[in-house]
Amino acid sequence: MEDRGGSSAAKQLTHEYRRANLVLAPKDYFLGPVFAATPQTGAREVTVLDRLYQIGGFHPMDADVHPPALDVRHARAIFSLLSFRDKNDKSGSRLIRFSFNELCRCYAQTNGGRYARAIKKIVKDLMDSYIRVTDIKSGVAHEYRLIERIDIEKRPIRRKDARLARSPQLEMWFNGCTLSPEFFGLLSHIKELQHLKLDVFNSIRSPLAQAIYLYIPSRAHHHSEDKPFEITLTNLLQQVSFPVPTVNWIRKKLFTQNGDPIINQLDGIETLKGIFRVRLAPTSDRKDWKLQSWVEKNELKSPSSGKSSKLVTAYLKSGRSRESFDQALSNIPSLSSYEIDLLEAGKVVIGKNRRFFEMAKALLKEPLFDELLAEAKGNEKEGRKAINNPTARLIHRIMEAIETPATTRHSGSQTGLDS
Repeated sequence: MEDRGGSSAAKQLTHEYRRANLVLAPKDYFLGPVFAATPQTGAREVTVLDRLYQIGGFHPMDADVHPPALDVRHARAIFSLLSFRDKNDKSGSRLIRFSFNELCRCYAQTNGGRYARAIKKIVKDLMDSYIRVTDIKSGVAHEYRLIERIDIEKRPIRRKDARLARSPQLEMWFNGCTLSPEFFGLLSHIKELQHLKLDVFNSIRSPLAQAIYLYIPSRAHHHSEDKPFEITLTNLLQQVSFPVPTVNWIRKKLFTQNGDPIINQLDGIETLKGIFRVRLAPTSDRKDWKLQSWVEKNELKSPSSGKSSKLVTAYLKSGRSRESFDQALSNIPSLSSYEIDLLEAGKVVIGKNRRFFEMAKALLKEPLFDELLAEAKGNEKEGRKAINNPTARLIHRIMEAIETPATTRHSGSQTGLDS
């Protein structure tokens, strides 16, 4: 599939501007593990409040068709797709217009061939898979799929020197999609909807972490660090349809292994209501581990402790006002996939520092922030040892940049001390 009308830098910026970051979707998608953590081969059943969801595994008109249940890849695609809805459209149209290139860039920050082929398959699943919702009290069920059709044009190959130009094959041009009437109806009931911060969700790398992020924050919302919401890893993995290791320490390892482990991807990440916090603790019988979670509700509006207070001090040292500081942090961006890649390549610990990096990005603005991250990556690739560690060195450079007056910074005068 190709992006209709070219892909100039100016056009891409326009597309990014018109795409919404806050996406409205059915509230049930965030109250239960509707989307599996791993690809499925058959149906799944999930209970959300007084409703039983059967996801995949059936076709209302053909008993011989058994499409797979939807997983977090499909969630990511449908949320990305919904981000292109025109909020000003009062016509009641179910058509959402966007190019396939735009969808790929929203979903994966790239329209490379491997991603494009995978996303094409995911969109097909969204057209083929049905969801059955049964009211447990009345027994009444209704069925729907998410996408009714996609708007595709097929045209002759444009590049005359291409091998395909000598074949009868046509190029496929993707112009948008039409939501099913049933799903569109769900999106019309504003009281049954909930916002999702799409950039935050798309910044999570692990599918398991994505599945957990979609619904555990709703359970943790009214809990605190002293009284966290708790769920054993066995139950959690079962709920999101992830294979459950039989050995205790391997279950824990799922959440703590790799350079940016799942526990770090989730701890400190932003939700609509505050900051999501997680940690692992052994169960009382020591036979399993449990995920403890809560939401810090005040940190977004009033950063005043730890590194946050140091940021205030550094910012004021540059000669700028506290009012300017608060204004800069009124809309804190998430880390992009590109920035996460740079941090990982620079051997920088993201987890507990994620919120600090996001606040620093808001204060420094993206170009300078990315420049510092690229420098951290370069230091690691070139074997430049930090006095303490790569994370401390990057934080030191960031604090230096924040406390440097804008005029001095623009002249290129920055110190290069390691830490």
